[in-house]
Amino acid sequence: MDENIKSVAVFPNPDRDPDFSYTKETVRILNSAGIKVNADRRYHYSIGEKPGSIEYFTYIEDMLNASDFIVVLGGDGTILEICERAALHELPIVGINLGHLGFLATIEKDNLDELSKLASDEYQIDERMMMEIQIRDGSITRELCALNDIVVSSCISSKIANFNLCCDGNTAIELKADGLIIATPTGSTAYSLSAGGPVIDTSTETFCVTPICPHSFSSRPIVFSGNSSLTIQGSTQSKETDICVCADGKELFKVSENAIVEVIKSDLKTRLVRIGSNRFYDILSTKMFGR
Repeated sequence: MDENIKSVAVFPNPDRDPDFSYTKETVRILNSAGIKVNADRRYHYSIGEKPGSIEYFTYIEDMLNASDFIVVLGGDGTILEICERAALHELPIVGINLGHLGFLATIEKDNLDELSKLASDEYQIDERMMMEIQIRDGSITRELCALNDIVVSSCISSKIANFNLCCDGNTAIELKADGLIIATPTGSTAYSLSAGGPVIDTSTETFCVTPICPHSFSSRPIVFSGNSSLTIQGSTQSKETDICVCADGKELFKVSENAIVEVIKSDLKTRLVRIGSNRFYDILSTKMFGR
């Protein structure tokens, strides 16, 4: 742990916090704990400023370079938006849940005072596996990074497609389905779970491949080693339907049936700050299983 946390980059979510009341309270608590706050200059008039309480930056990279931690207000989607950037800067993320389940967040909106524990080292940092994705489609190559999952699917849900998945060059899955989800342990509680995939301990490093609406009684999710290289190809059964690739629910790419999507473990890690007990199991018990 760093002996002193000097500066924290705060990322608000105007959709979840339209009047910025939670953001302002976050700034107040951090300042009261002796922590400097950095923020995007776009939010200057929304958050406000007291002398010495907050510094605004025009460029996000400059703000991250001047910060020791990142505080993100919102839901898991908001954290997914920033996780690659945070990983590149090796900055831990403190998630404040303003959404629903909030698997990635460590603090609920009603417990913002827990932020003060950052100043006294009352926290732990959990490292999460990320995926490196390369899409090769003819002369076009795209490289993506994801914390949760990548989905290779038919672009029209009512039109199934043929999918082939190889592990280290060996065919592992061949099926007709709406698509395939390749999830990390962190992403196992997201779309993969909804499609019938297992919950995987987030301290492990594995890939879980879950079919989406497979046209088969025998298709089941398969867990692969995190050291594996997975390659996926999809071909449609209709000229009017494309194959789509989407990582962490962000930008959607349409690719040809000759495209190859390769997934390997990334060298990058998402660092999530944990304050108190491991909320992952609390959420499973109380919110997922209704206990």
